[in-house]
Parts: sequence; C-alpha cells; structure tokens
Amino acid sequence: MVSAASPPQRATATTGHVLVMPPPWRVALMVTALICAVIVIRNIFTSAHQVIGWAVAASVIALLLTPVVQGMDRVMPRALAIILTFVMVIGLAVGVTWLYTSSLLDQVDQIQEVGPSIAKEIEGRSDRVGEIAREIGLADQVSELADRLDERTGSQGDAIKSVALSAPPYFVSMILTIFLLLFGPKMIGGAVDQLSPERRDRYRPALIQAARRTQMYVWASIAQGVVNGLCIWLAATLLDLPAVGLLALFGGIAGLLPYMGIIVGWLPVLILGFGVAPVGEVALTLAVAITLQIVEVLWWRRRVDARSLYVGPAVPIVVVILGYGIYGIGGALYGCVLAVLGLAIADQVWPGTDLPTPITDAS
Repeated sequence: MVSAASPPQRATATTGHVLVMPPPWRVALMVTALICAVIVIRNIFTSAHQVIGWAVAASVIALLLTPVVQGMDRVMPRALAIILTFVMVIGLAVGVTWLYTSSLLDQVDQIQEVGPSIAKEIEGRSDRVGEIAREIGLADQVSELADRLDERTGSQGDAIKSVALSAPPYFVSMILTIFLLLFGPKMIGGAVDQLSPERRDRYRPALIQAARRTQMYVWASIAQGVVNGLCIWLAATLLDLPAVGLLALFGGIAGLLPYMGIIVGWLPVLILGFGVAPVGEVALTLAVAITLQIVEVLWWRRRVDARSLYVGPAVPIVVVILGYGIYGIGGALYGCVLAVLGLAIADQVWPGTDLPTPITDAS
C-alpha cells in the first residue's frame, strides 16, 4: 500500500552532490580578474627583476656563507666573524676581477688568433683524428666559438666599465647578505612559528636539515670544480697550450656538473693538444681526465650524495640553460643552488617523492 509519504521518499532516495555552475557574468568576471592579475604580476617582475635578482643572490650567498660564519663564530663574536668572512670574500672578488681584466681577456684574444689555425692543423692530419676533424668541420666550429667568446667578453675597457657599473649592486647585495646572516634564521623561525603546532614540528627540522644538505652539496661541488680546474691548469701548462688560465676556468666551471662535468671540462684541452702536442702526451692527458671522472663517479660522488642528496646531471643542466638565458652566468649559478635547495626541502618534507638515490651507505 502506497502512503502519502512516498514522494518525499523518492526525493531522498537520490543521493550525491549536484554541481551548480556559477552564472556566466561571474565566470567572465573571474577570468578577467585572473588575466589582470597575471599582467600585473608579470609587469612587477619585469620592472623589479634587478631588485629580485639582488635579493636572490644575497639569499644564496647567505646560505652558503652560514657554515663559514658558524665555524668562525665558535672562537670570536658573530659580528666579527661576519666582517672577516666578507673581507675574505671581497678580497677573492677583487682578485678574480683583476685576473679577468688583466689576463683572461688577453687569453680570449689569444684563443681567437691561434685557435682556428690549430684546428686546421688537426684537420690536416692523415690519421683517424684528422678524418673526424674534417667530418665535423672543426676549424669552422672553433672559429665560430672564438668569435662568440670575443663578443661575450668584449674589450678590457668594456670589462672595467662593467665592473664599475656593477659596484653599486654588489654593495647593496653585500648589505642585504649581512642582514640575512644576522637576522635570516630569526625571520625564518618567526615564519614557521605562524604555522600550526603539527606543521611547525614537521617543517622546522625539515628546513634546517635541507639547508645543511644543500650547503654540503654545493661546497662539495665547488671543491670538485676547483680540483678539476687546477688539474687542467697543470696539464695545459705541461702541454704548452695557449690560454692556460681560460682553459682552467672553463674546466673548473664545467667540473661543478656531477657525473659528467669533469670530462666535459677537459675537451678543449684535448682538442688543442692534438694540434700542438705529441699523440702520446695527449693520450696520457685523456687517461688522466677519464681517471678523474671515474674517481668522481665511483668514490667522491658516492660520499657526497650519501651525506647530502642525490641530484644527478639533468636538473643542473636544465637550470643552467634556463638561468643563463634569463640572468646570464649569475642566474645559472644561483638557479642551480636554489634547485638543489628545492630538492632538499622536498626530500625532507615528502621523503617518498624524491628521485631514488643509488647510495644508501656513506661508508
């Protein structure tokens, strides 16, 4: 028997959520507001990209200098430790600038003069090396590379002018870095304190550990680059190659790249060596380069990744390409540090989502 309550029962029998679409005018308003917000944000970043670059550079430098300041802080006041640290940094910067303007620019001109002729001598060889050089058009490739290098560096006067114009931004970045070294930890701690107790207990140790792992990874990579650059400088000197300092600088920068940067840094040495040195000496140089790369992959990188984090070569390559295209060499270097920091934070906060590391034991 059907009762009078059956219609409400039929209404309640249908369960689930009903999707209610907003009116068209509201959708149009939301889309317009989103477009305006994107334009405003884009204009802000375009107009303030220099200031944003200073802030990013100061943050990265403060992150990397924190272990140095903490080590000196154990035997002296923190303010004095920061001052001495910046005295050393400024001295290093002045030395690099002097070396660049007084020596490296001349070596760029030297490469532009003798590089193509050495490449032509390699193409004129009758062995397999000469055949490969002719197939790839080595002389044309070297000439084009030398011209691009000359355009990038400019003259000595341009370099001095560029350094003079860069002095105010460097001064501002230095002041901001000192401020972050003094008050940065308190600022981050205050921001974490605004979270709920559960998230606070989760994120505070994660951020501290991520910063430490990033510092260890970056400083280990810098040490690797320095060692590779010094080895290239010694080998290029023994082979009597032109532009030894420029070759060592390229090898040091390339050596920052894990798992493949060392051998990439040695390629210009090997190419020039085939044109000016005996084959036996070049073969010995190649053996040294391969040995260094093997030591890095099988010994050094194992210990660095185990104590810091596994990054791999893909992320640094992509970041270098994008960062260099946007902000030049500074954007490439600072972008790599920020990418490593992002991976370290993700590894601490969401440990199950990072790339699998092949190293699990530091011993």
